[in-house]
Parts: sequence; C-alpha cells; structure tokens
Amino acid sequence: MQMRVLAENMEAADPQQRRLREFSAALAEKLRATPSAEQMPARLAVRIGEERYLLDMAFAGEIVSVPAIAPVPWTKPWFRGLANVRGRLVGVVDLPNLAGRAPLPAELAQQVLVFGSALNVNAGLLITRAFGLRNLKDLRALDAAAADPATPWLGRRFAEADGSVLAELDLARLVTSELFTSIGV
Repeated sequence: MQMRVLAENMEAADPQQRRLREFSAALAEKLRATPSAEQMPARLAVRIGEERYLLDMAFAGEIVSVPAIAPVPWTKPWFRGLANVRGRLVGVVDLPNLAGRAPLPAELAQQVLVFGSALNVNAGLLITRAFGLRNLKDLRALDAAAADPATPWLGRRFAEADGSVLAELDLARLVTSELFTSIGV
C-alpha cells in the first residue's frame, strides 16, 4: 500500500523534482562505486552564477529545487530567508552576496544545496546547478591564490582539461566564519 502511494506521489512530482531525484540517486550510486577517499578524492562540482566550485561530499547534504523562501526581518541581504525542505527549516544563503558581490539573480538561483548533518547547521546555498563529481587527481592544481580575508572559505583552485577553473569551497570554514555567523543587521 505504501509503495503504491509513494509511486503515485512520484508520478505527480513535477519533472524538475524527478530529474533532481534521479541525479541524486545516480550521484549516490557513483559514490558507492568510488574507492576510498584516500585513493580518489572526489568532490561535488557546482556552479553559482558564473563561478565554479568543488565541495567536499562529507559536508553536502542534498540538492533541491528552490522552494518558497520566507524573508526574515532584520537580517543581512545575503541571508535570503527560511525555506521548508522536507519538513526541515533551512536558512538560504546567497554566497556571492555574502562575499560582497551582487546578489545571485533569480534566474541563476535554480537549486539549493542543503548542508549535510556533519556541519550541524540548518542552512543551504543557492546554486545554479550541480554538474557532477570531479576527481582531484584528474584536475590540474593552479598556483594557490593569496588568501582573501573576505572569503576565508575559498581554498585551492583547479583547472579542468577544457580550461575551466574550479575553486575549493570549504563549507566547514564557511559556516564558522564571522561573516556567516553574523546574519543580523
């Protein structure tokens, strides 16, 4: 009985939600098939606006379509508000705006990457899209950029074979940074 109801709910889900679930399932399967992290350090690759980032899978939870976001008064503009993700209230953060740049335009804010339970923070980032796993061994490390105190959560930069550059985004450093923890105006 429960399986039939679940199947009916899956049928009724909008196509974008279904594609996200299929992507998440395929990603989980690839992770299960991947050897240990010491042998093959894989990272989740995401795009936020025009920027590309690599995230440690240990800190990434799930990726969902952008739900309705309720603004929260007396918070900084980069804190977009609260969203209900499967019954869990999640604070939605605009990373470019947090870093002092222009807010992510609505047409580029397609998904929310909800932080994993390892971070112990009910929050997520607006992202444009996730585009798979990257093995650090397959990327060319670029010269380390000088640490920027405005973005202490950004680490090493890597180039893909096509020349596109990805920066490591350390979610653990992000959620403990003074900028992130000071959401009030």
